[in-house]
Amino acid sequence: MFVPERNLKDLVVSYIRERERSISSLTKQLKQDGYAFHRLFVTGYLKALSDLGVLREKNIPPAKVYTTSAHREANLYEAVGSRCRDSTRDETEQVRLAIGVLQKLFRRPIFLRELRECGFVGAIDAPAAPREERDEARRGLIKVGLQLPTNEPAYAVSERRNEFRDEILRELIIDRFGMGTLVLETKQMKLTER
Repeated sequence: MFVPERNLKDLVVSYIRERERSISSLTKQLKQDGYAFHRLFVTGYLKALSDLGVLREKNIPPAKVYTTSAHREANLYEAVGSRCRDSTRDETEQVRLAIGVLQKLFRRPIFLRELRECGFVGAIDAPAAPREERDEARRGLIKVGLQLPTNEPAYAVSERRNEFRDEILRELIIDRFGMGTLVLETKQMKLTER
């Protein structure tokens, strides 16, 4: 989800992931969605993302066109969606698992927009969050600069123990910080422990 002060990169990458864009096209799309950045700012920002390997730059005279790089690191939502899809074949279970993971992380109901960012495009078959909790979460997100429509659905799953959810959270943290070598894969048992 786009929070203007924190992740312009995620917004730009999401636009370019939909289709490759020129500097003018991206500037117009940003302006259309309420983010009026000067064309020179967008040019410099795209060049910086290209230098970092997040985007690829192609010269198609007279313009430069940007596409997403194959080596781009997934954001949190994409990583959660990918892990949930890897854990089960049932799409309903995948969505509920994603809701559980995000709900555990953020301690609030999860909005439809967030599930879309996880890559779930179909109908959402999950319990709706109680209205009071949804409204409280929406007000909290508005405070950090994220505008959500009042009718945006939010979902919540029961907070019972879930080993799949906990495993996904563990993997996300270990992968993100490159700490796989610190994880003990097996536990050695002694004959007296049996």
